[in-house]
Amino acid sequence: MILSDYLNILSMGDEEARALGINAAAIRFTLIVFATLISGLTVVVGGIIGWVGLVIPHISRIIAGPDNRILLPVTAILGAAYLLVADDIARLLFSVEIPIGIVTSLVGIPFFALVLKKAGKGWN
Repeated sequence: MILSDYLNILSMGDEEARALGINAAAIRFTLIVFATLISGLTVVVGGIIGWVGLVIPHISRIIAGPDNRILLPVTAILGAAYLLVADDIARLLFSVEIPIGIVTSLVGIPFFALVLKKAGKGWN
């Protein structure tokens, strides 16, 4: 959240960032380090729920738009709500509790296939 303004500037490109006085390489490196650290810690604590990271950012961008100051909190809230619903389904839908990663995969795989199909149209 602290670096969301820098994310907005970096989305315009390196030349524009340099024109605004931003060291794009240093900010990009910092963001990559923090994102890797946060992702690793999330997997250690929460387990393998990787489909959340593939599905929720796309849905959040549709809802909130490209401004990272708004997009990042919306993504966090939407991701948490998605996991709560997936966990409820995993615990309540079947007589045996199934892993939450299976439930997120059941939603994530078709959604990711749809995103790839739409992205593939632009590459022709």
